[in-house]
Amino acid sequence: MDAIRPGISSIFKVVIGKDQTADVPADHADLASRIDTDNDKLLSDTEVRTFLKQERILKDPASGARVNEEKIVSDFKRTLQGQPLPQAAEYHSYDEMREALAHLAADHPDRAQLVSLGKSVEGRDVWALKISGKVTGDTSHKPGVMFTGCHHAREWMSMEVPLDLAHNFVEKYDTDPEMKRRVDNAEIWIAPMVNPDGYEYSRTRDAWWRKNRRPNTDTGCGNGSNRVGVDLNRNYDDGKPEHAHLYRPAGDTPCKTFDDFGVTSDFPGSDVYRGPRGLSEPETRAVVTHELGRPNMRGVIDHHGYGGMLLRPWGHTDDPPDKIADYDELGRRMRAAQDDPYRYMSSGDLYPTAGTSTDMLHANGKYAFTIELGDEFQPDPATFDKMNVENADLAFLDWILEKYPAK
Repeated sequence: MDAIRPGISSIFKVVIGKDQTADVPADHADLASRIDTDNDKLLSDTEVRTFLKQERILKDPASGARVNEEKIVSDFKRTLQGQPLPQAAEYHSYDEMREALAHLAADHPDRAQLVSLGKSVEGRDVWALKISGKVTGDTSHKPGVMFTGCHHAREWMSMEVPLDLAHNFVEKYDTDPEMKRRVDNAEIWIAPMVNPDGYEYSRTRDAWWRKNRRPNTDTGCGNGSNRVGVDLNRNYDDGKPEHAHLYRPAGDTPCKTFDDFGVTSDFPGSDVYRGPRGLSEPETRAVVTHELGRPNMRGVIDHHGYGGMLLRPWGHTDDPPDKIADYDELGRRMRAAQDDPYRYMSSGDLYPTAGTSTDMLHANGKYAFTIELGDEFQPDPATFDKMNVENADLAFLDWILEKYPAK
């Protein structure tokens, strides 16, 4: 099997079977040294699993998360060896995703319009498809709902689900009366790939990459770092002083890591690095500008992977949000729509976080959910039940349409 990139083997090896080991490329030596707790330069299954649990890559089933532990460990060890994941070829590239959205807009100009929300760090467009009846006219009298995907680069299926949802809205319009009703009465926005730079890096270079591709030369702390990337879903902020605690809760000191809040960090090398300041990243600025800039935007679902969960606010506190009765009803309906219902719970019950999209949205009066898809980051697309998730998306949209009918 061809490696993703050339590299001289390091002194580390990883166990891949009984009496079998494989070299770890030199460019993964830093990662390998973190895993090798007994300092024998051999990464055992026990060490790999312990590391993945410490990093919360292997989620705790006791939290309610669905976890395909064997597959996640296998994919991680393949990536440690610098090998591509065999399922990668079955996923859309950034260019293929953009072409799919462009074809929907070109073939159905009455109901689909391709829009760039902004640019990524490396200059890629963050594409969204606007879907509505008479889409090129003024649709601001209709309730707006947005579906996003791929905030985190390695969560490949989180891009495929909203992309498939876009196809279903647009292509079933003429044959499915329920889809026609939804499209005619709502202003639907679908942004399948919020993190295009990170996704392409993950798909072609390092399947375990999570963040965007920002060079962290500015850490906001008077010094630079040679580390790369910001966790986009720890970077959300609306700039309002009364909401500052959503990005940095009380007691979390800027530029220090000893008191970092929950699964959020000020260390630029961390997978959950929040960035030098709230909304520092062009990708999050593009999304927030769009979501908060449209007064008719009523609800947002962010697709993530993995865990099989429907997560409501809050992430930064155990306190229930206002409108908890609405969230409970939404959770009930979304689960009832699924053949294999996901667990409904608060984000904070999974683990505490700050700077998240759902907390920022809810604080601004938008109903917000995170859907954690399936039981692994990069499942075989041919075996993943996308409709099980999309049915929950549709139930969310239907509830919004009931509560906020078009004027």
